[in-house]
Parts: sequence; structure tokens; C-alpha cells
Amino acid sequence: MKYLCEYVLLRFVDLLLQALPGTWAIALGEWLCLRLPTIIPKRQALILDNLTRVFPDKSAEEKAGIAQAVWRNLGRTAVEFVRIADFARRPIEDLVEVEGREHMERAIGEGKGVILLTAHFTNWELTGSFVQRLFGSMTAIARPVHNPYVNRWVQRKRLAGGMKIIPAQEAVKASLKCLKAKTIVGILIDQSLSSGLSVEFFGRTAATTTLPALLHVRTGAPVLITYTLREGDRFRQVFQPVAFPPVSDEADRIAIYTRAINVLFEDLIRRHPENWFWIHNRWKRA
Repeated sequence: MKYLCEYVLLRFVDLLLQALPGTWAIALGEWLCLRLPTIIPKRQALILDNLTRVFPDKSAEEKAGIAQAVWRNLGRTAVEFVRIADFARRPIEDLVEVEGREHMERAIGEGKGVILLTAHFTNWELTGSFVQRLFGSMTAIARPVHNPYVNRWVQRKRLAGGMKIIPAQEAVKASLKCLKAKTIVGILIDQSLSSGLSVEFFGRTAATTTLPALLHVRTGAPVLITYTLREGDRFRQVFQPVAFPPVSDEADRIAIYTRAINVLFEDLIRRHPENWFWIHNRWKRA
């Protein structure tokens, strides 16, 4: 009954946000999320604690400003996901400016498939949709939502955005199959995992997926990171190749490669802290 009630509420919100003009829906989403710190103060406290640990030199006012921007981005992201079909109907060149296209084209040209990494940054759902529309053959790995009704709703939205999804429990086998078929595998690398390897992230150990490193070692497929930035009503989609350091001892390769990936995302988050999902306790497992 709980799952059904959650789904009914979600569908009501879905219909409301679809019925409103786009700018009104975005404004409502941002307004609602900016009210959440008072409703769920523990999450606001987690954001501020995470920011304090990562940016000890920032003032309380600066951290509060970043936290507010995080909530606003979350509201905008939620509305954009609900209305993802609107983006899918618009010509991709009207939506996205691409930076680093040559890196993707070179990686695809190697004929080994591409391991494409991103994070819960800006709007990660649109990131996957944009990559699919720009280069095709994009399959992303995603955890299912616990509520089966909501999970089916989420999958329908992703399909409307052009995404194909690999369930997390099938990640290794399905990813290898995709790379063998010379397609793109998308992986979110910033979630805490019960089975992850403890690797440093912003000075603290965090349970981190080793899947990108494992796939690269096993297949030789090139690894790139991608992320989306907002530029007014448009987006910039950035692609950056990952250059792994030389490793003399093969036993250390997976850990060193995984740390190298974390370093790239640390740099990105330091440059754009308001775009990352600080609400998640990235360090709860180590």
C-alpha cells in the first residue's frame, strides 16, 4: 500500500508539471526544493558537513550559498526529468554545445567500445540522453528503485529520453557484451557501494566502484569522463579522455586506476561544487 500511495502521489506531480508551462514548472520545482532544508534538516546538515570537510577554508556564508544552489539544481533536475520527452523532441543542436567531441570520435574509432563515466552532476539523466542522441548506442548502468511502481515510471522516462538501461546486478556481463558490440557503456562512479573498493575521494576513503578499471583492463576499451553544464536555457556537454598512470605492479592496477578516476571528478566538483549531489553520503562506507 505504501508503494502504491507513493506512486499515486508521483503521478499527480508528474501530471501537474506536464500541464504547466516549462518555465513555471521549473520555477515550482526550484521553489519546492528550496523549502526542503527545513523539512529534512538532516540532509541540509549533511550537505554542510560534506562541504566543510572538502572546503575547510570557505566561510559559512559561502557554504550556505552552495547548499542553496544544490537544492535549486535538484528541483530543476527533477522537473527536467519529468519532462524529458520535451528535450527529446527538440533538435539536439538547439540544446547542446559539445566540447571535446574529437575525444569521443577518436575513442569510438578504436573499435573497442567506449567506457564513459559521469557522476550525479548537474542533470545526470539528461547527460545520458544527450550522449545517446549525439553518438548513439549508449547503454547506462542504473540501480533499480525499491518501489516497483516508481521503478517502472523511471524506466519509461529514461526510454522517452532515448536511454537504454543495464540493471546494476547485471553490470559486468552486460557491459562486456556492449563493449564487444563496440557500443558505449555509461557508468555513474560516485555512489557509495557495499561491495566497492575503499579508495580516497576528497581526502577520505569511500567505497568506490572498480567496474571502469576492470572493464578497461579486460577489454582495452578507452575510458572518458563526461558531464553537463547549464548555460542559460542551453547545455554544454563536455568529454574528456582519462589517461591512466603507468603501473609497475599489476596487482595495484585496479586501485590506482580507480583513484585516478576519482581525482578527475574531484577536480570537476571543486570547479563547480553547486552542481554535485552533496545530499548523498558518499563516505558512509569505507
